[in-house]
Amino acid sequence: MKNSTDHHALKNRALALLFVVVMAPLTFLVSCKKDGGQVDERVSEIVGTWTATSASFNGVDVVDEGGSVTLEIKDSGRFTFTIKRPGSADMVFTGNLGFDEQWLEVEYDTNPGEYEYYDITYDAHNLHLGANSEFDFGGDGSDEFVVFFLDMVR
Repeated sequence: MKNSTDHHALKNRALALLFVVVMAPLTFLVSCKKDGGQVDERVSEIVGTWTATSASFNGVDVVDEGGSVTLEIKDSGRFTFTIKRPGSADMVFTGNLGFDEQWLEVEYDTNPGEYEYYDITYDAHNLHLGANSEFDFGGDGSDEFVVFFLDMVR
């Protein structure tokens, strides 16, 4: 009879170990997933309204031309990015953002499930972004390749 009890205890330990080895990592992965309602902690470091002091798009500085660029970031990671150029219609982009290691990961509402990755550096008062992207910067109805660099203050 003792052998049967030892076998039952061993079986329970094996099941407990299996749970720890298999289920615990899966639980961790699910809890860290950004699109499941979780927000990257670093987003809280850049929350606020940022205004460009310099905003170069393919070598054209919108601020030098008398325009403006703003980026509003909410606690949830939602953002609104607005480019205002004299004589052109405002360009407004919305979506979600987070971090993928050192990159800013951006998902625009116009392309759900697709991500762009931007170079980012920041401190409490300054934000610098650089990226290659595609959008209708020229306002002619067709997307074009755009290299941009933004220097922003909060």
